[in-house]
Amino acid sequence: MFALLLTVILTLGGAVLFVICGGSNLEALQGPPIAIAVIGALIVLYLLSMHASEHRIGRLPAVIALIVVAFAGAAMSRPDTTAKLAHYFDAPKHDDYGQLAAFQGPASVRIRKLADGFIATSEINGQSMSALVDSGAATVVLRQSDAERAGIDVRSLTFDTPLKTANGTSYLAPVRLKSVRIGDIVADDVEALVAKPGTLNENLLGMSFLRRLTSYEVAGDFVTLRQ
Repeated sequence: MFALLLTVILTLGGAVLFVICGGSNLEALQGPPIAIAVIGALIVLYLLSMHASEHRIGRLPAVIALIVVAFAGAAMSRPDTTAKLAHYFDAPKHDDYGQLAAFQGPASVRIRKLADGFIATSEINGQSMSALVDSGAATVVLRQSDAERAGIDVRSLTFDTPLKTANGTSYLAPVRLKSVRIGDIVADDVEALVAKPGTLNENLLGMSFLRRLTSYEVAGDFVTLRQ
């Protein structure tokens, strides 16, 4: 009995010294260390309950388990160990969005067809506006009112680029857009045209944007854009 208690005392004492010398503190003794301490206490009670047993050789596995649990608890209570475990089990933060997106793969957007076609909710120069996905248009084409919302000085534009439509030939003004965004898909410095008032019913997302994508495909009532 004396040898058994001495083993328990030395084991627990050694674990405490390991924690103190390792620079740990009481704040670190939470989570897994607490669970291990409880398991260690249960093993101690088990050993004491076997004191009156004649089969004392059965205590050996429990003593070994107690030693392993005690030192594991001490190691996990060290700040560096706790931090490493937290790193593996913490959920991704918003600051890690770039790395998370890279892990999930390329960005893609799926747009349902409406009565007027594939109308996307886009952001042009940071301003939200609708636009029709149109592979038949050579460039992005904006209505003059939406171009003004996007920060374009329409008074300085020169409407000298001809465009043939069903109603005849119209003249548009060439511009460069800082950015065009649809969902997670973003294209910077995009070539575009601005139409005069009354020329265009809907903004067009033409090939100057679509060719910046890795692919776009129509399947049934949906078009899928991938970057």
